[in-house]
Amino acid sequence: MTDPESRMRERELERRRENELKDLEVEADHSKRPLEGLSRANLTTWPREQDDAAAERVHGHDEERSEALSRSQIPPPPPHHDE
Repeated sequence: MTDPESRMRERELERRRENELKDLEVEADHSKRPLEGLSRANLTTWPREQDDAAAERVHGHDEERSEALSRSQIPPPPPHHDE
């Protein structure tokens, strides 16, 4: 049998793990978000060509890196104890 502190830590790790998995699920959904399209960013004086020219080189693998970092933050499942 495990002590109360240990059980509490295991529950906290499980809660964190569940939340991280939910976050990954939301991040994987690329459908339109409610506030998309409300930005006035298209009224900037920044030439679009400047963004497009470097976008692939600078941000080409952002999604893969972000997902890998998110997955690395998921705590492992707690060990199962027979009580």
